[in-house]
Amino acid sequence: MKKSLIKILLVVFLVASFTVVANIGCKAVATEQTAAETTAAETTSAAQETTAKEASDLTFGYISKLLTHPWFTTESAGLEKFCNENGIKYISADANMDDEKCLELVDDLINQGIDALFICVTSQGIGPAVTEKCEKAGIPVMTIDDTIVDHNGKPVPHVGMPTKDVGIMGGEALSKLATERGFFNEGNVYKLMNVGSAKLSVLMERTEGYTEAITKNTPIKDPDDIIFVETEDGMMNNALPACNAAVSANPNVTHWIATGINDDCAIAAVRAFEELGIDKANYLSCGLGGYDLALEELAKGNDSFITVGLRPDNEGYQAGELMYKFLTQGIALPEITYVGGTIVGVNNYKESPFWKE
Repeated sequence: MKKSLIKILLVVFLVASFTVVANIGCKAVATEQTAAETTAAETTSAAQETTAKEASDLTFGYISKLLTHPWFTTESAGLEKFCNENGIKYISADANMDDEKCLELVDDLINQGIDALFICVTSQGIGPAVTEKCEKAGIPVMTIDDTIVDHNGKPVPHVGMPTKDVGIMGGEALSKLATERGFFNEGNVYKLMNVGSAKLSVLMERTEGYTEAITKNTPIKDPDDIIFVETEDGMMNNALPACNAAVSANPNVTHWIATGINDDCAIAAVRAFEELGIDKANYLSCGLGGYDLALEELAKGNDSFITVGLRPDNEGYQAGELMYKFLTQGIALPEITYVGGTIVGVNNYKESPFWKE
């Protein structure tokens, strides 16, 4: 009897001991899990704080091929606006159409500690050299306006206008106006004059768009009815004498349709027509950009001039936003981001972002 009692007491003791140990073990596991969860939460919080700190410490650099031009000053202003809104330091630089200076500025901005480079190159041929410098420094590159390929032949992430599409838009508008005004009536001698530059593919795409739309929508089909006026750099002072020479060489033409890779080239055509005594009723010209030169012409009431109004400020702003998300959130940079435009004429020119009362 005593032995049986002893056995029962021993079993009870062992069960009780096991329960206590088990509970202690469970508490230990629970304590470890709680500690792990706390550590994870602290790590997440620390990471978020680090990301926020890194974002506020970012520096963006922008190199323009001609920062004195209203297009690029507006583009720079859009990028700077995004930087200011997000606490990012912003540095801009002007290469002034000089390839060597452009490459020197890349080195200079890298030495200033930029975290990303935005660039509109002076010429597409220096693209590989630009990207190689930045890759060695661990700095991502994004182009605005003019595309480039890197030193491996791959396209660099780009924000800009849909170059051929905006040309098509302008060409369609010109075709409609020319038809309405009787440019193709019997007895008229008409020509299409494309004013531009073959030095950059992105510029030729605009001219191709114009030509495609006009040959599709008007009787202008014969290559002999289309002339291309090459300009040194697409700026007004070089485009004007080239346009004068082209118009003077075709005295039999009664009706002219002109296109410009930008507003400078299109206004140069207008000035050439005026200087050579061609009546406003007998010419049409379309620019691209919608900046000061175009707005001044439209403010005069010249309804023989139109332009494809674009938003370089939005290009700059969107480029900054995409790069910011890439650096702070790891969202991949898209290969191409397009910012479109609208036809601007005498009736709506004050809606342009370039307009100033």
